[in-house]
Amino acid sequence: MFIKIFLSSSLRKYVDNYDPLTGLEKAIEHPVSVEDLCSDLKIPVEAVKIIMVNGKRVAADHHVGEGDRVALFPPVGGG
Repeated sequence: MFIKIFLSSSLRKYVDNYDPLTGLEKAIEHPVSVEDLCSDLKIPVEAVKIIMVNGKRVAADHHVGEGDRVALFPPVGGG
């Protein structure tokens, strides 16, 4: 099974050679939680503010499986 992962801005530093144009394709053997996925990628889950799976916002305990598109976003500041 494969999933596609897209990382926004400051989260990209956790994955070597991450290409923001193509994202990251990751093989998984069975559905995994986004939290476990972050752990596997060495991305601190507390660094992730918004999680989108197939265009819908989900929680860190949401499980992803074959063909899912996961997008992770850090907190954003401005002013």
